[in-house]
Amino acid sequence: MSDKKTLRSQADEIRNELDSLIGDNESLEGIIDVDPQLPAHHRPTFNFLEVKTGADKQAKKTIDALMRFYLDSDIIEHNEYVKAKRKMDEMTMSSLVYQLQAGERALTRLLETIEDGDMAPRMFEVLATLQKSMLDIIKSQTMYLMATEESMKRIARDSELYQEKTNRQISEDFNNEKGSSNVQRGTKDLMSKIQASIAGNVEDAEIEEDTTDNTEE
Repeated sequence: MSDKKTLRSQADEIRNELDSLIGDNESLEGIIDVDPQLPAHHRPTFNFLEVKTGADKQAKKTIDALMRFYLDSDIIEHNEYVKAKRKMDEMTMSSLVYQLQAGERALTRLLETIEDGDMAPRMFEVLATLQKSMLDIIKSQTMYLMATEESMKRIARDSELYQEKTNRQISEDFNNEKGSSNVQRGTKDLMSKIQASIAGNVEDAEIEEDTTDNTEE
């Protein structure tokens, strides 16, 4: 019987100690009422439409500067092939710029999620894949700029050769027309001289006939 009282007294002492450590219900309710939730972590919103518009402007500016560096303004504004290629290059460059900026945003959000405490192995696997994709986009953008630059150089060379060929053809046509004119003029003068010579000989023959007739008389 004494052992049961001793155990009961020990349990009561432990319960009293726990109550003193935890406190009463009123103190707990006060804490809950003061701060019921943790403050939310606000992140800036990502305006995709604004980013796409900025990518379009940057692409147009880049392609325009590249074309004006290698080509004449007359070719850029009036050649149908160059105008069509310009639109295609701007669309491709805009897509690359937009993907790069969107990828940077996704990479930033993923890093923030990991920093907030989500340390799952899958998160680090996705992070490595996304970083590799970003490097591939940067490489594609660089290679496309180099390819576009070489294309502009080729168009500039072909345009120059075409212009030289056109100028040479015009010069040859002009010389041929000039030579033909000289031949015609020379032939005409020669015929005139022949006709004049014939007429002179006829006149001389008539004069000689008149002189002979007068002598015989």
